[in-house]
Amino acid sequence: MSFAPPSRAALGSTVADILRNAILDGSLKPGEPIYEKTLSEQLSMSRSPIREALITLENEGLVVGRLNKAVTVRKPSAEEIRQIYTIRAALEGIAARWAAEKATVQLIADLRANAEALNLHTIAIEDGGNLDAVVPGIAFHMAIAEVAASDELNLLLQNLCNKIQLVMRAGIATVTRRRAEEIHKEHLAIIDAIERRDVQLAESLASAHVRGALERIVYQSGKS
Repeated sequence: MSFAPPSRAALGSTVADILRNAILDGSLKPGEPIYEKTLSEQLSMSRSPIREALITLENEGLVVGRLNKAVTVRKPSAEEIRQIYTIRAALEGIAARWAAEKATVQLIADLRANAEALNLHTIAIEDGGNLDAVVPGIAFHMAIAEVAASDELNLLLQNLCNKIQLVMRAGIATVTRRRAEEIHKEHLAIIDAIERRDVQLAESLASAHVRGALERIVYQSGKS
């Protein structure tokens, strides 16, 4: 893909934002090379800020560089996916438990609306549409975490957010209509548990939902 030059002074952070967004929205695919020379020409800037940006993204785990070779978009290994999703399952279970303790009528209404919107996006992808279900999917789960009202919990999830998004984008492309229906039912069950303030069930269902996604994504990554 090609990139337009930034409208203001080119800094490493600006270039990092451009590349990060391209990776997370799927424009740059796992394993795709990123050439400094090409970026320098497309963005009309020297290689220094581009190199700085690539170092930033490598530290974030989004790209990987090898000596004398192009930097490539990182493809998480099956083991890394397991680690990320095991941590995510624990954190989102806690988030659902704490959200159930603080559930309000407005929260439940918002979660149900988000779940319906996410379901339409997921079905559209299975039907060959171009809609993006990754961002709404993350937003649904982050909405639960926000209600948990824990800065520490939200910080931990935010730190994982980019890697979760990278992994989700690979998994969402393989979702079938049947699996989309299962995902929707799982989301509604979590919302029901939160609405009933059943903290144990909310935590159990949220954790199980993430573990189910892990099994599917690891299976698909093994086939690719």
